[in-house]
Amino acid sequence: MRRLPIFLLVDVSESMVGETLYKLEEGIGAVVSTLRKDPYALETAHLSVIVFAGKARTIIPLTELFAFHPPELPVGGGTALGAALDHLMNEIDRTVVSSRPDRKGDWRPIVFLLTDGAPTDDVSRPIDRWNRSYGSRVSLVAVSIGGGADHAVLKRLTEEVIVFDDTAPDAFARFIRWISMSIQSQSRSVSAGQDGKVSLAKAEEGLLAPVERAGALTPFSGVDDRFAVFLGRCAKMRLPYVVKFERHLGRFETRDPALAKLLETRSYVLNTAVPVKNSYFDLTEEGGAAHSVSSDQLIGQPACPHCLARFGMAVCRCGGIHCLEGEGERTCPWCGNTGHYGSAASGAGFDIGRGRG
Repeated sequence: MRRLPIFLLVDVSESMVGETLYKLEEGIGAVVSTLRKDPYALETAHLSVIVFAGKARTIIPLTELFAFHPPELPVGGGTALGAALDHLMNEIDRTVVSSRPDRKGDWRPIVFLLTDGAPTDDVSRPIDRWNRSYGSRVSLVAVSIGGGADHAVLKRLTEEVIVFDDTAPDAFARFIRWISMSIQSQSRSVSAGQDGKVSLAKAEEGLLAPVERAGALTPFSGVDDRFAVFLGRCAKMRLPYVVKFERHLGRFETRDPALAKLLETRSYVLNTAVPVKNSYFDLTEEGGAAHSVSSDQLIGQPACPHCLARFGMAVCRCGGIHCLEGEGERTCPWCGNTGHYGSAASGAGFDIGRGRG
């Protein structure tokens, strides 16, 4: 039986934490549920999930739909697209059956690349490798979530670069339906013996658009640092968590005069704080925080998502971020040193090491 290999190459960097990652996790399950009801897809489609942050990892190898169990998506630091492409190509070499004179191999593989940020590693050699050996025999659809990806880089990989407006009503449900319909369409094509490029479902107006026509769908186009993300550690449980601030770009309105004043002078508003597992470090680029942001650019103080301590952005002299209940003598869970913690004076901002997003 000739298989239709489908690879989901999913960005799980820190900027994806929160609702985006939760919705994608649910969405993978919804795709599988839909495809199981389609006899053409059930007969041919095999699905794999590869995740990448600072490193790439296959969390589900090519699997028949009836045996596929939707995975929990991890989180890591960095957006190493180059490493992800190399990993993907190695997986294609390892798992996709090529045609030979005495047998027909698998159908042309489909790759859905889902990312929301610019690469943090060198992509030149992986892109050259892709265009030289894979671009003509693999259908790659690159999806820029929220318009935040580096579209110039994605265009070097494929002509199919789609911008997804994740702020549209029911955005993720509609987006997942589009992916499912595209796979169903291709399943019918290969069942009829047609092995051309992927037959994408019609894009919904206001939700998906080719990058050339996506001006209205890219609210952050041309703007760097859409998010400021920080890695913390729970002082009680010693487990990591990620705090995500969003650059507000003047999009928030408030009747609170104090908050309005902060929005005039500060760049980032608290978005979420989520617990992560120690597997975070397995997917994170080495080298620590590459950049920093001043504390006086941040609005909001998260609670610890593990122990619910009131302050989740305490900063030790070692640079480590952790939680605490209040001022006084505390021990840093990163370096083990004890020191006195207090509130910074008004206007006395200090730099905080941030993740690579």
